[in-house]
Amino acid sequence: MTEEPQNDERVEPVEPADDYDPMIYDAMREAANRLRSLYVARQNEASSEEERQRWLEKQISVRVEADNVDTYSLGAVQELRASFVARFKAEER
Repeated sequence: MTEEPQNDERVEPVEPADDYDPMIYDAMREAANRLRSLYVARQNEASSEEERQRWLEKQISVRVEADNVDTYSLGAVQELRASFVARFKAEER
């Protein structure tokens, strides 16, 4: 017979988790797309080739980050989504 955890005991999930809601991953990808689209707009508005290149490199960096996240790690996906959202908010101003 297994013992039920007491109210003050917490059961920590074991990483990586492969059974989390896939919409969490989709939300991370959507946040990446929003950030990349902001960088595309900035690239299109750039007044110099150096500035255009800088925005292009930021776009590529976001794509690489999203592609390289550990898709089985709920924590990694949530952390990256939060990072993309924070960067979007900071750039949007």
